[in-house]
Parts: sequence; C-alpha cells; structure tokens
Amino acid sequence: MLLVGLGLGARVLLYDAGLLDVEEVRVAGAATVPEADVRDAAAVPPGGPLAAVDTAAVATRVARLPPVESVQVDRSWPHTVTVTITERVPVAAVTTPQGPALVDRTGVVYRGAGPPDLPHLTTPPRSGDPATVAAVAVLASLPDTLRAQVDSAGATVAVPGARGQVTLVMAGGEEVLWGDPERATEKAAALSALLTQPGTVYDVTSPDLPTIRR
Repeated sequence: MLLVGLGLGARVLLYDAGLLDVEEVRVAGAATVPEADVRDAAAVPPGGPLAAVDTAAVATRVARLPPVESVQVDRSWPHTVTVTITERVPVAAVTTPQGPALVDRTGVVYRGAGPPDLPHLTTPPRSGDPATVAAVAVLASLPDTLRAQVDSAGATVAVPGARGQVTLVMAGGEEVLWGDPERATEKAAALSALLTQPGTVYDVTSPDLPTIRR
C-alpha cells in the first residue's frame, strides 16, 4: 500500500498538481534560424505537464526546418523544455527552380541565410549524386583563405560508379582542375603555391606533379 501511495503521489506531482508544468521553451544553438521558428516547429503547448512532453516527437518536428542539421531536446526541471539545434554549415550557393538556395557539406540543398560570398555550385545538386558529393566535399575541405578565392565549383562523372572530377573557377577567371576529393590537403597546398604564378589553368589532379597552362 505504501508503494501504491508513493506512486500515486508521484503521478499527482508530475502530472496533475500543476507544480511541474511547462512554462518556457528555451532555444540554444540558433545563429541564423529565428528562435521563434524553432519554438513554432517544436509546438510544445504551455501549461501541460513537463513529464508528458514527447521529446523525440519535438526533435522530429524541429528537424524538419531546412537549415537544421541536428536537434537535441531535454526537459530542464522544473518548468523548461530546452531545444538545442545544430545548424547546417553552407559551403556553396546554388540556383534552383524555386530560387537561390544553399548547399551544406553533405550535399543537402536548403533555404536559409548564408555568407554573401559563397562559391556557386554549377553542378545541379542531387542527394547522393557522385558529382554533387565530390564538389561539396572539395569545397568543404578547402582552407578558408583558398575557398574565399573560389567563384564556382562543378563536377562531372565520366562513367557510372566513378568518382566525381571537380573543376573550380577562381574569382579572377582561372580554372583549377582538381580531380577527385582525395588528397585534399596536398592539393590545396599545391594550388596555393601555383596561384603565386600567372596562368589560366592550374592542374592539381596529381599534387605531386602540379602544372600551369599560360
């Protein structure tokens, strides 16, 4: 009987007494996503028992916001639901039939706020497409100082199953034959050295033997 009484008391405290109800939805990690959008997506009604909040369902709803990469939802006793988001990091801008959009390091296309000087992705982005995967992988691997000099990036796939071959166009119009995303650090170092010399095409597909066409 004592255990039953304790159980009933705990239920009353958590669900029925109103002492541990939701009074606030706190948002953490939002930089470009408005906190109001996160709260609207979370759809946590105020005044309900904090213990009854389905944190997994809240996370699923917030994750549908295009700029959100991941979500963690916690109960912060006694009255708060904390929604912590990680935003997508754009590596390129792209033009879609619906208008301008951003592309993150995994190739996901989404609407959101990004830096104004992002490289433009010329390859039509498709989820899992080898050309898209290769182009965004190369852009994500570039040092910031080098990425800032890139105007656009695209990739082609010679035969089905092959890796994408990436070409960059620099802000000055120079073309960079990058090849596949492998050996990115070595290729970036080789390209940085080549860019100190005049040329129209810089080839770092083999970073051991980089070349310049003038």
